[in-house]
Amino acid sequence: MAINHPKTEFVSVCFHNFDHISKKLILFRLKDPQYSIELMEEPEDSDVCLFNQENSAEQAEIEALYEQLKKLDVPMILLTAEEDLTDDELMTVITKPFQNRRLSDYLYLVKDTFYSVLADKLKRKADEKVPKLIYNKHLSNAISPEQIQFEHNRFYAQKYVGLNPDIDFTLDEQVKKIQMNPQNYFFYYLKNAYELSKVKKKIACVKTVYGVFYVDALRKVIFHEKTAEEIVNIHKIPFYKDTKVFIPKLKRGELNDLNRFDYEPFVWLSSINASKGNIPIDTNFEAPVRLVAWPDLTKLVVFKHAIRIISLWSRGVYSLKHTGKLLNVPQRYPLTVYTALHALGLITEVKKR
Repeated sequence: MAINHPKTEFVSVCFHNFDHISKKLILFRLKDPQYSIELMEEPEDSDVCLFNQENSAEQAEIEALYEQLKKLDVPMILLTAEEDLTDDELMTVITKPFQNRRLSDYLYLVKDTFYSVLADKLKRKADEKVPKLIYNKHLSNAISPEQIQFEHNRFYAQKYVGLNPDIDFTLDEQVKKIQMNPQNYFFYYLKNAYELSKVKKKIACVKTVYGVFYVDALRKVIFHEKTAEEIVNIHKIPFYKDTKVFIPKLKRGELNDLNRFDYEPFVWLSSINASKGNIPIDTNFEAPVRLVAWPDLTKLVVFKHAIRIISLWSRGVYSLKHTGKLLNVPQRYPLTVYTALHALGLITEVKKR
């Protein structure tokens, strides 16, 4: 008789202000076969945020972060030695042991608190009626910033473009703040696999820390064993330096049982989640950007200003450096759109005559 294994719940957690050893101790204690924990860099991207307070001077940072997380319904567990702090609506305070005395009891308390807070959070998520995404209902939504949103989430655009402030492109130290190494992120290898598959006219393989992905350039399809919901967070995490791209030996029918994803929307979503207002390090900000082909916007996540930016670049006259000023939009929008279009091979630099 077949054994029914409990379904694994995928949850995202951010450890804020932790040293490596403390984080490892708590993660080890949190192990539970019912949950698969994804570590997030940004607190607002997580289901639960743990904050390790080292001194009283961090109180202002804690309060600012807590106010931000409250708007996103992300609970915080505060580990602190301060005695005058108390629980709040979405914040649970745990007092750290003095000089690691009764450390085991402390770690069990953190575990019990974490899973109690997580259960409340997951219940709230389950009780919410999932709003229908309206960005493709009418593409004019992408031109009207007030309309482009999840029905109950005013942070829709921020979710993809981040909060980076505008910079002065003439100052190298400011430029470095918005640069990213694409080789750390998943979308870079998907593009390489697509190009390899296109040249060889065979399915290419992307071997990652999150399993094997197969890219078929002829049919514009990606295959993977897990569902979109299970891999929703892998695009944001810079863990891909050891990723391998190659042509595998495949037998007919090996991919039949895998999940299929349309290539363009998958890579578009992967690249904007990795970018969040940052840009690949080798980008030329001065060169005019020219659109090679329009993306299929009926399939893509289209956030505010995106269509205006793509339309401007269809003329092949304006540089990435000047796009934000010309459209009077924050720089993080064109930077994110550029990263996504570049990942799909839909833009190029205009060479000066």
